[in-house]
Amino acid sequence: MGSLIVLLVLCLPAVTVSYIGFCLVSPWGTCRRCGPATTANRRTCRTCDGTGMRPRIGWRLYVHFRRLHRDGTR
Repeated sequence: MGSLIVLLVLCLPAVTVSYIGFCLVSPWGTCRRCGPATTANRRTCRTCDGTGMRPRIGWRLYVHFRRLHRDGTR
């Protein structure tokens, strides 16, 4: 049990930093609903507004906290 906790303590920051870096490098992902291959449903897709791309969850969190900080320091 102790080795599992140590493994989590060592791996969790590495995974978190890797995901943050991935979101900064590539903030847009493909839409899960319509995808990049199908163009027939793309006009009616509410998830991506017909673009085939949507922001990743990490990017949305980054933008939210950036706006929160900006609005709080004005």
